[in-house]
Amino acid sequence: MRAAVAWHLSLMAQPPGLPEAMVAATADEFFGSFLDAWGREGRFPAQVRAGYLRASRERVPSIVADYRAGAGVDLEHDAADRAAGRRLPMPVTVLQQDWGAALGFDAAALWGAWAADLDHRTVDAGHSMAEERPDVVVEVLRSLLSR
Repeated sequence: MRAAVAWHLSLMAQPPGLPEAMVAATADEFFGSFLDAWGREGRFPAQVRAGYLRASRERVPSIVADYRAGAGVDLEHDAADRAAGRRLPMPVTVLQQDWGAALGFDAAALWGAWAADLDHRTVDAGHSMAEERPDVVVEVLRSLLSR
């Protein structure tokens, strides 16, 4: 199931050049596929969808570099921080999509190892929680800011 949902992570983790070219050549289809698959029906009106696609199309190199870092140098830095016993001293809130656990991603365990003051919540939403459940996102942000 993970390969069917997260295939783009493997693509964008590859060395620079080919992933950027592949994504840029099909940017609207590439990013549009995520808006379609990861959002609830009708969540992105045409004007909003066009804005997302334009912004993503204009930033392909940065988007791919960010994913690449997450599969490489970020993991190295995390390992060094863990080895040094570093933890996050501030309050941390993690919102996880309700389908994240189905992929075997345990956000509470992952972030719990980093943050003593963790508020983990599972949200009944797709990938775009702010658009799908703004009420929950605002409430959680207010809670975090008051901690």
